[in-house]
Amino acid sequence: MTVYLLAPAALRIAPDDFSARVRSRFASELRRAGRFAQLCLLGAQACLDAAGGDGPLGVLWATGGGALDATRAALDESLKLGEPAMPFTFIATQPHLAGALLAQRSHPVTRAACLSLAPDAWPSLPHLAQRWLADCERVLVGWVEESASGGAAHRSDWCLLQKKMMPGAVRCEQVRSPENAAAATAEDWIPRVAAWHGSTNAPLVLRGSGDAWRFTLNG
Repeated sequence: MTVYLLAPAALRIAPDDFSARVRSRFASELRRAGRFAQLCLLGAQACLDAAGGDGPLGVLWATGGGALDATRAALDESLKLGEPAMPFTFIATQPHLAGALLAQRSHPVTRAACLSLAPDAWPSLPHLAQRWLADCERVLVGWVEESASGGAAHRSDWCLLQKKMMPGAVRCEQVRSPENAAAATAEDWIPRVAAWHGSTNAPLVLRGSGDAWRFTLNG
């Protein structure tokens, strides 16, 4: 099945600016959701806004560290109080929470999954999304990482894969790793597609572990 990619976007947010960005976009709606889910929703909603369209939606994203802030808070509460973490703290540690929150925002989410992947295993995301497209019209695909240190930015990278061809969309095809494929990681493949998109007519070929994907402007 040929799939088409829309609205690749790489969101970077400085830790000091994060709370203001969440309030500006969602008001108090996500106040208790935890930082990881908030970060997921900021990027996913920005991608959906840019892509437009409607129809049944799958949400598939991966992470290396998961809900770092909430997990640290839960451990801190348990160690200090000697009791289980508070309910909202525990809920915020669940990395898949963003899928449920996105569904609550009137998006018809048919399936959602958050995966923990090795950096070079990123090709499994478009491959799995391609299989999901047998049951839904569109699949949001993302990579989300909270900042692990004070100076690093939070990352929320997303794109939309769909079956329907549209002007300006990027055709995506799985290929055997060709010699001209550039090595990519889970953290940089969406930003590289975003940077390439519209800058050249030459296809972009990126590889990870096992296989590669070719991205071609559809016109």
